[in-house]
Amino acid sequence: MNALPPFSRLVADAMARRGLGLRELCRQAKLDPSFLSKVLAGKRNPPAEEEVLRRIAAALETDAVALLVAAGRIPAEWKNLTTNGELLRRVDAMANPAPARRLMPPPAKPFNEELL
Repeated sequence: MNALPPFSRLVADAMARRGLGLRELCRQAKLDPSFLSKVLAGKRNPPAEEEVLRRIAAALETDAVALLVAAGRIPAEWKNLTTNGELLRRVDAMANPAPARRLMPPPAKPFNEELL
């Protein structure tokens, strides 16, 4: 049995909670049912456009940030992650506490000429 990708699992769970079928979700989110069906089956990637993902989240009455992250996107509200190296390191350390999973190496030690 293949496990659903995180995005598909989140959408399917939210659809079940709301009692929402694929066609109704797509009508509300203004999406093609054939496309979303393939995404939910893991045959296509989730939409790349943040606005489309936010429409899906709104129709599902679920957290847009969680849906964006499940789709592999960085939400616009997290733009500081792309420009603030320290914030990125701290988030990475919280998400991946094992040293072997470090995203960025620790800062290099300054060169010491006295050792020559």
